[in-house]
Amino acid sequence: MRILISFIFLGIIIPYTTFGGYAEDILTLSEKKSSVNAAKNIFFYIDQDNSLQFDQISSPAFNKFTSWNSTDNLSFEYGTGSYWAKVDIQNKDDQYREWLVEVAYAPLDELEFYLVKNEKLVDHHLTGDHVNYSERPIDHHNYLFPVALENLESATIYFRVKTNGIVKLPVNLYQPWKYAEVNSKYEVTYGILLGILAMLCILSIVTFLPTRDWSYLIFPLPLVAKIMFTFSLTGHTFQYLFPTSPVMANMITPLSIALWMLGESMFNLYFLKTRKLSKAAFYLNIFGFTLSIATIITSVFLSYYAAIKLVTATAIPFSISALTLGIIAYNKGQRNARYYISAWSVYIFGLMIFVGFATGHLPDTFFTQHALEFGDLFMAPLLFTALSKKYAVYREQKNEAIKQMLDMEAKAKVTLEAKVVERTLELQEATTELEEKTEELETQANQLEIKNEEVTSQAEELQSMNDQMLETNTELEQINEEIAAQRDMMEIKNKKLEVVTKSLQDSINYAQRIQKTILPQNKDFDTFFEDHFIMYRPKHTISGDFYWVTENTKEDKVVLIAADCTGHGVPGALMSVLGGGYLDKIINLKKITSPARILIEMHQNIQSLTSQEDALMNDGMDMGVLVWDRKEKKVTFAGTHTPLVFVQNNKLFSIKGDRFNLGSNHKKIQIKEHSIPLTEESSFYLFSDGFQDQFGGDHNKKISIKRLKELILMLSQKPMKVQHDAFIKFFESWKDKNNEKQIDDVLLMGVKIKA
Repeated sequence: MRILISFIFLGIIIPYTTFGGYAEDILTLSEKKSSVNAAKNIFFYIDQDNSLQFDQISSPAFNKFTSWNSTDNLSFEYGTGSYWAKVDIQNKDDQYREWLVEVAYAPLDELEFYLVKNEKLVDHHLTGDHVNYSERPIDHHNYLFPVALENLESATIYFRVKTNGIVKLPVNLYQPWKYAEVNSKYEVTYGILLGILAMLCILSIVTFLPTRDWSYLIFPLPLVAKIMFTFSLTGHTFQYLFPTSPVMANMITPLSIALWMLGESMFNLYFLKTRKLSKAAFYLNIFGFTLSIATIITSVFLSYYAAIKLVTATAIPFSISALTLGIIAYNKGQRNARYYISAWSVYIFGLMIFVGFATGHLPDTFFTQHALEFGDLFMAPLLFTALSKKYAVYREQKNEAIKQMLDMEAKAKVTLEAKVVERTLELQEATTELEEKTEELETQANQLEIKNEEVTSQAEELQSMNDQMLETNTELEQINEEIAAQRDMMEIKNKKLEVVTKSLQDSINYAQRIQKTILPQNKDFDTFFEDHFIMYRPKHTISGDFYWVTENTKEDKVVLIAADCTGHGVPGALMSVLGGGYLDKIINLKKITSPARILIEMHQNIQSLTSQEDALMNDGMDMGVLVWDRKEKKVTFAGTHTPLVFVQNNKLFSIKGDRFNLGSNHKKIQIKEHSIPLTEESSFYLFSDGFQDQFGGDHNKKISIKRLKELILMLSQKPMKVQHDAFIKFFESWKDKNNEKQIDDVLLMGVKIKA
């Protein structure tokens, strides 16, 4: 009886247990399952030495396979060995005999597929993104292998994976019609995603045309890079762009992320204006830019394994630095930065989920697989919204500026009307005073008649005195002889003095040639300004006034300076030569383009000169500095005792310089900068005080700054050459009216700058 029970146990129970357990590991295919995931039926083995061949792996004696035992897809981190996997399948559907096996992970270097029936190899394919695309059994961006099984027929599928990246082996089996349905939905979804990104690129470029904001033109660059990255992950790059070049198809994955970081760094530079935001923001932006350049170089010259690890390691720090830039910008008052912060927050969340999925730390789900695409789908519209808000803020600021200008114009009109009334009252009072003066003159005329009678009496007395003078002539003749002797001595001294005077004049003439050489030439002004003039008239041969112009090509700025050294003649000329040298050091060597900073630097240089015991002079200078920013389309001005007069839209504006003398003993320096936007062509004038202080005219008075401004406004619409001739003609006519001499050096410059 015991023997019978033992036979029953051995013959029925044990086989049932053995084959029953085996049956649970077989993946069954039936009409009820049009698609099935093979993850929980997969066995795997890792060949660290790459030493085993398929014959050894598929041998019945090989028993080192381990059950994956998870519903998540087979996944391993970076490795250099070979990864073997197998799955046993059986078809229990007599209607469907054709099935498709899909490995839905494109970034695999080598993937070998083996199909074994009845312990015989019936099909074998070698593919992967290191193998030409034409070797794939089915033309598709993923890896598809056809399998034919009769009803109740079994087979074993083997895979060998060798890759330098992360190992993932998501294996799914589909009935052909079901795969066509799933694949079409997949392609449509990706088409919509890429269509949204492409539409945003087109909208950004179209918006750039009217705004001329470089942020809109740079915005599509990172989007195009992300499209390339998405294409490379899904295998479309290999399928459509480089089917015969696996090297290029692999290089695109890390290279596209590196180009994305480069594009985002450039976008941050122009959108957030990090250069003006703060030093920390600018250095953080440069850090991202440097990181992207380094990643581009490694993507091109290093192996795919090294490049993909570097990209994975730098993507999150780069994204966090970009988010930090947005926070800094928002704290500095950029309201549109809140959309930028939201965009990067969503993207970093998606990026971290994707990295966790790619490294095997997060489960393989639809959300984790496509977390990066979801991040892009939210990030791109939010960044475009930030751009749109930036333009809206700019438009509001422009409207506010226009409103302020209109208010200023209205206030100026009211002030002008009040001044007209005040001036009328003053004229009435002057008329009354003139009538009183006339009465006084009539009284004085009567008094003069009385005086004439007194003069006649005095003339008689003078005749008597003349007789006495004749007697003294004899004495004067003797004196004249003595004077003649002295005159001969004076002629000798005069000849010596003429020699000394000629030598001094020759030296002054030579100094004049030196000063002309130092001053900018007309060709220098022609380089920077299309229309300009310079009225430069020293009081003596050499001048204490001087002008200076240069260009900072890196910042695309032009610096124009007018200066008036204290004194004129030789001392003033020497100071002007020193001033030109200091300007060359400050602007061309130190690359300083801030008007206020230029004046402070000049003040310190002159102070250091005048503080020395053997200093050349203790004088200083007045100076006006105009900086034309061609990139930002604005003019910035600062001056000391030197004004800036400019004309826009047939209206004259004047900015006074600070009441401060360069080189003086002031210890606390405060110089204000004035910014003038260029919305249309404008005329700018810089000058010393020599023109307006010149005496002459009908009443021998100064020209005055008021009369100079009226003359500027009247001539401003004419070409600068015509203005130059008119200013000279007016100056000479005014001076010669009463045969007045020029009292000071004269410098007057005008330039026209287009918007």
